[in-house]
Amino acid sequence: MPDPEYVIKHTTLDCSLRGKSSATSVQFRNLKYASIPARYQDSIPNDALGAGIDGVFDATHCGPSCPQKRGALAFDLTLVGNVTLPHELGQGASEEMDEFDCLHVNVTVPKSALNAETDKAKDLPVFVWVHGGGLSYGSNAFPQYDLQRFVERSSEVGKPVIGVAMNYRVGLFGFMANEDLGAPGNMGFKDQVLAFRWIKKHIAGFGGNPNNVTAAGESAGGISLSTILCANVGAEALFERVVIMSGEATLRKPRHKRWHRQMCRSQSTFLEIKETELKTLETSLLATEAEQLAQKLPLAQHYCGYVDGKWLKEDVTLSVLANGHRTLHKPAWCEEYVVGDTAHDGTVLKARILDQPDALSRLKAACSRYLTASETNTLLAAYNLDGQPSPERQQDMLRALASELRFYYPTLAVHNGWKSTSPPKQAARYHVHVPNPFDGAYKGLASHELDVAFLLQNFNDQLDEQNRRIAESFADRFIGFAHGYGWCKSGKVVVVGSEGVVEVDESSYDRVYRDGRGAVLESLGADKVWAIAEMWQGVPSEDEEKVVAKM
Repeated sequence: MPDPEYVIKHTTLDCSLRGKSSATSVQFRNLKYASIPARYQDSIPNDALGAGIDGVFDATHCGPSCPQKRGALAFDLTLVGNVTLPHELGQGASEEMDEFDCLHVNVTVPKSALNAETDKAKDLPVFVWVHGGGLSYGSNAFPQYDLQRFVERSSEVGKPVIGVAMNYRVGLFGFMANEDLGAPGNMGFKDQVLAFRWIKKHIAGFGGNPNNVTAAGESAGGISLSTILCANVGAEALFERVVIMSGEATLRKPRHKRWHRQMCRSQSTFLEIKETELKTLETSLLATEAEQLAQKLPLAQHYCGYVDGKWLKEDVTLSVLANGHRTLHKPAWCEEYVVGDTAHDGTVLKARILDQPDALSRLKAACSRYLTASETNTLLAAYNLDGQPSPERQQDMLRALASELRFYYPTLAVHNGWKSTSPPKQAARYHVHVPNPFDGAYKGLASHELDVAFLLQNFNDQLDEQNRRIAESFADRFIGFAHGYGWCKSGKVVVVGSEGVVEVDESSYDRVYRDGRGAVLESLGADKVWAIAEMWQGVPSEDEEKVVAKM
């Protein structure tokens, strides 16, 4: 017989749930929040869990991932370093994939809440994690995204939270937009909306407060949350607070019909179909078994949202996000906002930009197209790329520029947009500068996804004491934010560095930590900065986009 503490009676789900227990928490897995009627179709809310013959739903095993390239979990870990994490059944080589049963959440609950006698002890803040993976891969079954240790840390510091990690559709299954395939686009984002609504409806049954939800996501998770802030999701709150980490909506700017049509046609190369054989391509995209289809496609492609005039009603541009007079990205239903980056987020663009032998000449070509000669000289001088730097110095500064064009400057722009509303939003920001301590390609750099490794606590036993304390302090900042203590003092920004987590003056941060380069990028303007970054990265252009004119 299972230990009784593993089983709870859930009122709104109208069944009992058996969870997987650890020392101080219980995790309820594979709780299906939505169903998928057919490939490329919008998901439908689900409130029914099929109980077993004992009348209890077994929530002890990882649920299936959305079909994606095998090996994605291992690749994702390489962004942190030469690291591994323990796997259990349903992870790694045994990861199950299912096109239609992949929409579920894992809910991690402190045992103190399950055993509580009072309603106050049960009315816990809720922390929701949206995983990354370039909108191409990822799962709440990836051990690096497990919330158990984060929740246990919250109990340890006396500020318990309930953690929820969601799955959503990725790749073509989540972001195909093509009327010939009956694909409306934005399916993966809409999945997330249904997950948040499921949480609002059912989290009280786990001891959580549905009116105290903090959402956080990194990379594609940040892109997702940022895009949802721009979407037509109604006036009812999906979450009360949000932390957008290393990726806002324009990192994967939603596109129009023509761009998505070409994206669809480009799959013919991977499927070994002539581009002129459109019917054959359509049949393959509709009828090929899902996992088989996923294995034929690359690990990652430039998936993004679709400006359909309904769910996403207008263009999402960096200049609009930065404009406090525009309501886009600033819905009244979200109360507090945080955005941040890591100093070397550009490590995630290693293959797309930094490994290219003509990276500097490609940068100069983009500058020539979008900047005046004077602006180009100013930009290159700010990054010491105007002379003849050594190959090592050039690589360092190209990495800094890629990081700051795609991540740091957008962080400043989004933060300014929230602050300049009337009245101003409760908005804050952070920047990670702690060197990556793990062996691998990015050791010594504040690399992309290092923030996740520190935040979720899953690598703490691989860290030395100093870095473990930094990781715990970083997590504590999120835990306090979820409890309503705010992010930092007014006029300050949070910096995560070698000495710990500190607050520094917002007015001096750029000069002290970035040598004033943020001010240089701000002088160029949001549209130009974004256009240079897109061209340099080699993102396919969109015919409907207006070319940014030289001033």
